[in-house]
Amino acid sequence: MSLRRRATLAIAAVMLTSASGCTAAYDNDGDWAVAGRLSAPAAKSPDAVSVVVDSDLAPDDLVALAYLLRHPDVRVLAITVPTTGLVTCPTGVDLVGDLMAAVRVPAVPVSCGHTARGRHGTPFPTLWSMGAMTDNGLARDTEDTADPVAAPPPQLIARLATAHPGLKVVALGPMTELAATLRRAPDAYARLGEIVAMTGIADGASQQDGIGEWNAAADPDALAEVLAGPVPVTVVPHEVAPLGPPAGMRAPVVGSLGVLTSTPTPRFWDLATAGYFTERAAGATTTGTWTVELTGDSGRLHRAGDGPHTLVTGLDTDALDAAYRAAFTAQ
Repeated sequence: MSLRRRATLAIAAVMLTSASGCTAAYDNDGDWAVAGRLSAPAAKSPDAVSVVVDSDLAPDDLVALAYLLRHPDVRVLAITVPTTGLVTCPTGVDLVGDLMAAVRVPAVPVSCGHTARGRHGTPFPTLWSMGAMTDNGLARDTEDTADPVAAPPPQLIARLATAHPGLKVVALGPMTELAATLRRAPDAYARLGEIVAMTGIADGASQQDGIGEWNAAADPDALAEVLAGPVPVTVVPHEVAPLGPPAGMRAPVVGSLGVLTSTPTPRFWDLATAGYFTERAAGATTTGTWTVELTGDSGRLHRAGDGPHTLVTGLDTDALDAAYRAAFTAQ
């Protein structure tokens, strides 16, 4: 590794640790690695829930995607990638393709977003994006490339929502493309059954000055639109995700994601969100309506009254670990 590359990653590590509010992440030495490969995933249940995953492909997103793609009760119909997130297209398409091959699941369509962030949005730091693309812990197949589908996310989500009434969305990045779907195809958007999102912060400390939580701060205007929209939203906020990698993800392939890197992921927010999506009994919740700060402490959520939305206030990590182990069995 070049000195310039080492310096870049060291700076990124300092920035990421600062944003997480942690003085240290966890030990990412080779003892965490698990040799071999994952077993073939279990067959899909006839009652598997149809899902679109909207993801910005950070390392913890990749573990969450692997979990949902392999879960027998979840049928991922498409993956959409907002241009306002940490990893964008075209790099993101190849990254998802390599992940799907590595975790032994059939390829699903990937759609690349082009919608600009709202006027209060804050771009992710460039060094974080570089690290998420090139130093995420996934062994890459650099020779094969993948192509996105032609339909942009709003068009694809609207089409799938019309074909699959009650379609659910697991949102693991900025809400940019969901807000665009609401604006461009409101009737189709209203057919969605639920949005489960890793976004915002309610009662915890901000990730850094001016940034309550990064997924929300990247496009708080979009989050505000979605929270004001007709589809119930379940929010998994920053503070409920435990520190460090979950024990249940310690398995071939997925065990290295965000762990065996120069910039370890301090919390696996998106995996916790995916885990809660499949294991609702593992979460303590409260209901209501919420507003989001657009400036000041961007992404900070405030309860505004009674309403249809759900905020997760705590997670049973043992129950989630058991679910991860079931999905990530070694061959």
